[in-house]
Amino acid sequence: MKKGKRILSVTIKRMVDESPDTSWLGEYSNRPTSEFSIDRAHSEDCASVDPKAKAAKKTLEHVQQTVGDLHNDVLAQYNGTLANEKLDSEKDALDEAYDVVGELIDSVDECDCGEHGDVQSGEYRYLNPSFNYIDEQGKALPENTPEEVRKYVRQDYERMESLNRGDWSFIGISAEAEVWNADTQVVQRIHSGGLWGIESDSEQSYLEEVEQEELSNLKVELKAYGFSARAISKAFENVQHKEG
Repeated sequence: MKKGKRILSVTIKRMVDESPDTSWLGEYSNRPTSEFSIDRAHSEDCASVDPKAKAAKKTLEHVQQTVGDLHNDVLAQYNGTLANEKLDSEKDALDEAYDVVGELIDSVDECDCGEHGDVQSGEYRYLNPSFNYIDEQGKALPENTPEEVRKYVRQDYERMESLNRGDWSFIGISAEAEVWNADTQVVQRIHSGGLWGIESDSEQSYLEEVEQEELSNLKVELKAYGFSARAISKAFENVQHKEG
């Protein structure tokens, strides 16, 4: 140990991460960037955001187009001649069918939750998925099916909402040693590098593993500062823990 220096204490600190990177869970916005974006104005099972309702709407639009084509075929049969009873009957039936399908299209994905979603006044309406599952055009990556993307994005959304409710947080873990310098009469603090962006509800075994890694890093720093292995070992016999 360098003359005039002494390790006073060793502390493991768990601190709140005030500016974590949450982009891997998605990003809130007032504009959707993908068909997989979560519309927070509606409940999860609302018809307006139900993929099955969207698929049904596309099918009905195809049906309506087919009915419209048949209607045009019937009109073409007039070919400048006077209308006859058979063609009139077919045309009227197709007109009615076209309108009925149109009403179904309008109603199949109408909101049925009363817009009772999670969004509150002043909050962003959408959560857009991260690029873990989609490309820059908002399409599902080749390794994921659309159903898988919706599942993963919903899980990320629930995780993000849980974070916003304060159910968990991001933290940082570092190790710190207080060192007394008799020559300068100053207490110095030597830190490990620290690891941030840790989920506070991670497995306890993982948190303890990170703590041990930070303590190991601190030992390296203290050794470089001039302390002997014996002095370091002695100081580490009583490691304190501090939250906040």
